[in-house]
Order: sequence, then C-alpha cells, then structure tokens
Amino acid sequence: MAPDLSIVVVNFNSAHFIAPLLDSIAAQDFEVAGRPGRYEVIIVDNASRGDDAARLEELRSDRVAVILNTANVGYGPANNQGFHLARGRYHMILNPDARFLDGCFRALIDVLERDPEAAVVGPLAYMDPEATCMMPPNEAPSPELIALQTLAQTDHEAAARNLRERTRFAHRYWAAEEPIEMEMLSGSCLVFRRELYATEWPFDPGYPLYFEDSDLFLRLRRAGRKLLHVPAARMLHYWSQSADRHVRGAQYRHRLSARRFFLKHFGEEGLRIHEENLAQSLETHRLGRHIMPFEFEEVATGREAPAFDLGQPAADYFVEFAGNPIFTLAIGMFPRADGPFQVSQIMWEQVGPGTYYIRAVSRRNLETLKAWKIRKG
Repeated sequence: MAPDLSIVVVNFNSAHFIAPLLDSIAAQDFEVAGRPGRYEVIIVDNASRGDDAARLEELRSDRVAVILNTANVGYGPANNQGFHLARGRYHMILNPDARFLDGCFRALIDVLERDPEAAVVGPLAYMDPEATCMMPPNEAPSPELIALQTLAQTDHEAAARNLRERTRFAHRYWAAEEPIEMEMLSGSCLVFRRELYATEWPFDPGYPLYFEDSDLFLRLRRAGRKLLHVPAARMLHYWSQSADRHVRGAQYRHRLSARRFFLKHFGEEGLRIHEENLAQSLETHRLGRHIMPFEFEEVATGREAPAFDLGQPAADYFVEFAGNPIFTLAIGMFPRADGPFQVSQIMWEQVGPGTYYIRAVSRRNLETLKAWKIRKG
C-alpha cells in the first residue's frame, strides 16, 4: 500500500541522530480519511564522512529507504531527490537533528485533513528535552527587515522599534494555542500537500545551503497559499549540528544563498540593501559598537545555569535568551512555577563560553521587567 506521508531526511555527517529520530517517528500515530495513516522515510546522504554510510545502511527497512550520494549535491537538490522517490499525498521535509514529541504527527496531519486551504504546516520546536526552551519564530527575510535590524544595533530609536515589533511577533507565536497563519515556518520540519509541486521541485536547486526554505515560503505566499504554525505539534530540534562542524564553509554558503535570494526576489536594489547592511553589521560587531537598549545587570557564571527571582507569579512574565542585546533570534521560555526561574541546564551546557543576554518580559504589556548580561566562563 502507498504511504500517506513521505518523510525526507537529508543527512550530512549527522547519522548519530537518525536512529533515535526514526524511533520517535515510529512512536507517532495519525489518521488519514478516518483510518490509521501510513508513512515512509527516505534518507538522502550527501557524501558524509566517517562511518555515516555504514550507520545508515543498517537502518534500511521496508519503511526506510537510503540513498547514498557520491558527492555533496547540496541540501535543496538532495531534498528534491527524495521528493522524486516519495509516494505520499503529504510530504515532510525534516532535519536529522530532530525528535518528535507525542502527538506531533497527529496534530499536523489533522490540520491538513480538516483545512483544505492549509498548504503547509509546521510544529513548535524546542531546544531541550524538557521542552522549556522554544526556538525563535522565523521572520521572512526582506530588505526592510534587514535594514531595521542593522540600524537597531547602533540606534536607540530603531532598537526600540525592532524590539517592540519582534516581541509582539514572538510572543504571539510562543503563546498560541490554536494554529496561526505565518509568513514563514521553520525549514527544520514542515509538511505540505504533494499536489503543490505537481509540475516543479519544492526547492530551487540554485541555493548551495540556506534560504531554500525562505525561497519556498515566499513563492507560496505570493501564490496565495496559507502557511500555518501548529502549536499542538511539538518536536525537539538540536539546531544546525552538521553545519556547526564546518563553520567557515557554512558561512560562505550562507552568503552565496543570501545573495541569490535577495537578487531573485527583490532585484538589484534589494541585493544592494542586503550587501550594505551586511557590511555595516560586520563592522559594528568587529568594533564592538552594539548599543544597550536598556540597563543590564551583569552576572558571571560557569557551567551552572543562571537563576533569577523576580518575585512575580510565573503567569505574569516570560523570559527571552539571546546572543545579542537587541534580542534577534531569541529563545523563549515560559516559567512553569512561581519562585526563582532557572534557565534549562541542558540548554545552558550546549552553548559555548561567551556573553549572553536574558530579559524577563511582562505578558500584560510586553515591556521589559528586568534584563541581565551573562558572561559564561
């Protein structure tokens, strides 16, 4: 019997994640047309080093197919390979460094089954197994957003505007209880109707790495398609594990992909804005000229995750954690009990030595209650 859901996983030096990922997939259940749903997994390996190929070969089964590329063809083309072999009416694009929590598939497929206008759905992702640290919502790249975020690094008025707009956006995403429409979802896990791509590939193969999902989502939105964040669907995402081992190469491919994206969708002027703001942002970082949008209490700590006591009920505030003082790409945390709040120890151990920024935010008016600058030794 043909599967209802095809799951394509592109692997590059991350095979150690795949076995537990497959276990979490096997534990999922969902329904299609009132009966139990069937799935298949297609793993496409992009010429990984070491023993990845041998590890993946051991995972072959009736439900798991493995393709071993002899060269790294790129993330987008490898996903297109998997799409070519897939047979399900629903199609999932999935990173290997992920794991599903109970009910994730059911929540995602239920939305697609019930809402014929829903084109693509995505889950809420956490960084830690305790499901306390929520990944940032993805913002759709545009020349206007890039310019604002760059100016916010050195201008107090722009920083206040950027923080205000991003906080509203992030809180709506993290606090949602029902599916909400988005301009962009996370490319780490998304599910769409296969019929969307009856005459084309899902990904533009011209992107060497990064921005493939931004391109896909922008094309869908311009075609009037609906993208839905489904908060009842939850997963863990260990975030850029294969790229982290090849930082310089990943940064180079990121820049090439960004240039292609801005030129393709916003023309020469959009590319010029992107390039100018990138250069300015790099210079600001090099010179250490980031402004502090509000007062931070400085704290030094080591391996022990920092803890804070605001003296307020847990329901009155949430916490953001970022690597910069204007809180772009901030992680969200909702305290679960009154009393002192402690950052997830597991998440804290995953981040390297450096400077981090934490702030407590009122859930009533989204204003900053208190902020800390944390130096991890």
